[in-house]
Amino acid sequence: ISVGGEGIVRVHCSTTKGDIDIHVHPEWAPLGAARFLDLVRMKHFNDIGLCRVNGDIVQFGEDWRDRYTASVAIRHVNIKDDPKPADQVANKMSLKRGQMSYAGGGKDTRSASVFFVVKPNPYLGREPWEVPFAEVVGDGMDRVVDKFYGGYGDFQMFKCADCHAPDLSTYWIEGNSYLRREYPKLDFMKECYVVDDSDVASQHTSSHSSQGVPRPSLTLSEDARKGSTRLKGDAMAAYACFAMGTIFFLLWLSITLSVWGDSGPSSKTE
Repeated sequence: ISVGGEGIVRVHCSTTKGDIDIHVHPEWAPLGAARFLDLVRMKHFNDIGLCRVNGDIVQFGEDWRDRYTASVAIRHVNIKDDPKPADQVANKMSLKRGQMSYAGGGKDTRSASVFFVVKPNPYLGREPWEVPFAEVVGDGMDRVVDKFYGGYGDFQMFKCADCHAPDLSTYWIEGNSYLRREYPKLDFMKECYVVDDSDVASQHTSSHSSQGVPRPSLTLSEDARKGSTRLKGDAMAAYACFAMGTIFFLLWLSITLSVWGDSGPSSKTE
């Protein structure tokens, strides 16, 4: 649906602090806009915690391993970076308040974690994945986004004085039960949907790559840390350790049963 310009798509989101309208701009970032719309249609942002509210950004979209929404097919599949749009280049690469972009961990690592820009700073917009694809319109920033609870601060992986936000590795395993148990004041995205999907250009498709997401740096300055949108290395590491542990256990069990079968006591009775 065109709203205020050719090709602009309107997405409506309800949150625990109220409703917001988002204008998605495919002309800013075709791949990023297409992926976001795919995730919205697949209900990826329904009942998702706003895990990182640090004063500069509100980051969300991380989820858990046993969450079976349609977005499971693409949520960890990376897309290529879009070129920086002319407006961002003219703004010395900085992102503007109310714009939306992706978190990432290196070149071509955008997947399903996005953020609102609350307070622009010189670090937001420098990275190749930090390309705006949408913006909050109307009074949504002042009325809703600015009201999201920020008392938990930044992710624990950054190891700072105000880093009390959810641990992503635990979130990856336990999901929303962990958030609601340990972070009762955390705000949530309740539902997002495309306002009129009948007019959305169907040719927008996501171009995928399979690159991994490296662990974020833990030695950032205060401003750089709050402006960092590097992704969830801890969560992916936890999953990898869990998988490897399971494999080694099954291998040990197989060897033990084989040895037992060869030399163990007979089950026959005399």
